[in-house]
Amino acid sequence: MTHDIDGFDSEKLIGDFLNDFSISDKLDKPVAVAKDENLGKITLDDYDEVESSDETDDKIKILQELTREIENKTTIDYQSHYDIELPKFKIDYRKELNPNQYYAVTTIDKPLLVIAGAGSGKTRTIVYRVGYLLENDVDPARILLLTFTRKSAAEMINRTVQLLGNNQAERITGGTFHSFANYALRKYANVIGVQAKFSIIDTIDAQDIIALIRDELIKKRDRAFPKKKRLQEIISKAKNCVLSIEQIIEREFTGLIDFQKEIELIATTYDKYKQANFLLDYDDLLEVMATALKTNARFKKLLQNAFQYVMVDEYQDTNIYQKEIVEAIAEKHRRIMVVGDDSQSIYSFRGANFENILQFPASFPDGNVVKIEQNYRSNQKILDFTNSIISNAKLGYRKVLFSETIARQHPAFKKFYDQESEATFIVDKILESREQNIPLSEMAVLVRAAFHSSFIQAELLKRSIPYVVVGGIRFTERRHIRDMISFLRIIVNAYDAAAWHRILKLLPGIGDVSARQIIQEIRQHDGELVIDKFSSKRYYDVLVELRKSLLRASEPDVSVTSKIEILREYYSPILKLIEDDYENRNLDIDVLHSLSGQYDDLGKFLSDFALDPPSNQFQDSATLLITEDEEKPVTISTIHSSKGLEWHTVFLPHLIDGLFPSSRALKSVQDMEEERRLFYVASTRAKEKLYLSMPSYFSSWDKVFTKPSRFLVEIDPKFLEIL
Repeated sequence: MTHDIDGFDSEKLIGDFLNDFSISDKLDKPVAVAKDENLGKITLDDYDEVESSDETDDKIKILQELTREIENKTTIDYQSHYDIELPKFKIDYRKELNPNQYYAVTTIDKPLLVIAGAGSGKTRTIVYRVGYLLENDVDPARILLLTFTRKSAAEMINRTVQLLGNNQAERITGGTFHSFANYALRKYANVIGVQAKFSIIDTIDAQDIIALIRDELIKKRDRAFPKKKRLQEIISKAKNCVLSIEQIIEREFTGLIDFQKEIELIATTYDKYKQANFLLDYDDLLEVMATALKTNARFKKLLQNAFQYVMVDEYQDTNIYQKEIVEAIAEKHRRIMVVGDDSQSIYSFRGANFENILQFPASFPDGNVVKIEQNYRSNQKILDFTNSIISNAKLGYRKVLFSETIARQHPAFKKFYDQESEATFIVDKILESREQNIPLSEMAVLVRAAFHSSFIQAELLKRSIPYVVVGGIRFTERRHIRDMISFLRIIVNAYDAAAWHRILKLLPGIGDVSARQIIQEIRQHDGELVIDKFSSKRYYDVLVELRKSLLRASEPDVSVTSKIEILREYYSPILKLIEDDYENRNLDIDVLHSLSGQYDDLGKFLSDFALDPPSNQFQDSATLLITEDEEKPVTISTIHSSKGLEWHTVFLPHLIDGLFPSSRALKSVQDMEEERRLFYVASTRAKEKLYLSMPSYFSSWDKVFTKPSRFLVEIDPKFLEIL
């Protein structure tokens, strides 16, 4: 169906679009249900049971017993510790911290697991602990601070600098696990026997290499073979979870069992390809690091002596390799503090192991478990609601968050006939809140899956309310940026076959076969682009120009920014031929050029770019209808992307069982528990107001969902107002 946009009628266009593309309108709407499924009338007995096994049940019992034992034996008299007089420091730690935070900050001679509830001042606790270490004359070079984003580490170090009023904290080794592994593997390459000039490939590079291997090895296909993205996901998940390809397929990709042997072959070849070309992907960085710490006593001793105080943020999100790295380094001095919240462990799809935080006390039995439960974000009525959510969890440390902020309004729930009505209500509330001087930027709609926000986006668009959808194509994933990075990678590692393959295929007349022949010639000439053999080929002239540009850019006295200028001069005419919006894409290369100005070393620039890409300011977020006065927009985000953020008012729509929790979670107790933690994370983003809602039905291609989320049914009714 096509639409005439002359005489623009936004409301009609939106309505036509939804009619064209909405599944629900093409299926029969339910006329009646056999049972009253309104919240308050339905019980947990009305829901399908979650599948489990004897093995899973036994494992849950073991972990439950483990956490009970830990909590029963761990009793800390926070107040007595709080009352002990400290030497006179620049910072008045007792004045600045509550008793539980104070204990975590000032207990530096034993292992600590700090369970920091949502909004409880986790970052503040880490910052003040760093300050306390430095005020106790600990050499900052002996402190290791591991986080999950470089931004987090930089923020903590900067806050410590401001706190102490000096630059001591800048000498701390702080960063992500991946950046630390990159640093350690390069610094001690001779000790552990790795090539110091390895290149780091990101997820997209990995997918491209896997596609190359797949197309070479799997020639005959009786039916559709898995795509490169799925293959990379399987290989990465197997490595992160320390499982075989067979185990990961049986556990999570049962529909691909028929392809198991081929996928195993691709995975093996992928590993050998990386080794032959001195490449490491993100997973390799952690695996190689953890393996070296286990097998190389000298390497382990060097790191243990280098870092006598270890701190880890967001420990609930660590995988097995990250756990092993931390434990190996801290094993000798045992001055380790890990901070996290088991109730916010929501990244198992990335390989995070929920059990790490539960088992930390078993790894360090001489340590203590500290709970920080005073919340500085949400009011007490929201905390009563979220405490009720997590009290139903099968696993985890017991905690009850509390706040000194009193509120009049409970979290509110409302059920609507359809998605359109739900969207109308949410947008009405957004406008009502704005009239009460709550900025749009202090409001967020958080969804389990991106498509849950479709009708809400349409309603916001219809009323010209500015909003931003968190996501979009990342700066580092744009083809022209990846092309430029590939040129630079070749300068650092002339054996980087993946980068060569990408660049050569940009050139007229060069396809897969020719690219492979040229790369073989490069390998035979120790990484040099020798082109005499191809003098009779029609692409010879473009190879000559490529060789000239690479040689110019490779000169040791050429700065990083100048290298990019040289390569851009070569690449721009190519870009103009292959992309009609090349002028806009050149603006992105301007950004790359600007970023490179901060670096004197190309290898460092490429490592940082791969491990911690430029921030969202360079992303194509889907920002719609920003008004002329540029009022900051409402946020629409998936819950996974909202972790660590907060808003005055939060809306949680589409709370239908089958959507949230996802119907897939019914197949696994672990998955269902993670869905509950996801609901907890979403609810704890709200500071003052929390609205929960659902349409009366949702039609998918094979079924109709009508029940409210079981997580709502579990909650003590006194903590939820039904509108």
